[in-house]
Amino acid sequence: MSNILSWTQAITKGFEPRNYSYKKEDIPIGTYKANLDFMIWAKAASGVTCYFTITDTNQKVILTVYRDRATKEYVLGNVDFRTVEHNQEYLISIGLNSKNNIKFLSIS
Repeated sequence: MSNILSWTQAITKGFEPRNYSYKKEDIPIGTYKANLDFMIWAKAASGVTCYFTITDTNQKVILTVYRDRATKEYVLGNVDFRTVEHNQEYLISIGLNSKNNIKFLSIS
């Protein structure tokens, strides 16, 4: 069973996606403890949009896990985002890709 919501389901459950930022200048590079608040299917790409609150700062950020073209899975490391538990704290790593854009590197 998937824990990924549609936009409408997230709003109905009381989540407010607009309180989270996807902007590069708002997302810190590094490794942080963060709570995975909820997830929504991405609109513009084949992916899962993850809404995290960084534990130490209460900063609300958006990170996306993209579907692997070869396996058709939504996996980062050993974590399958179709079944990952939300409302739990994880250790996440954030970096930059070759185009200098935010990249969700790992979760454990």
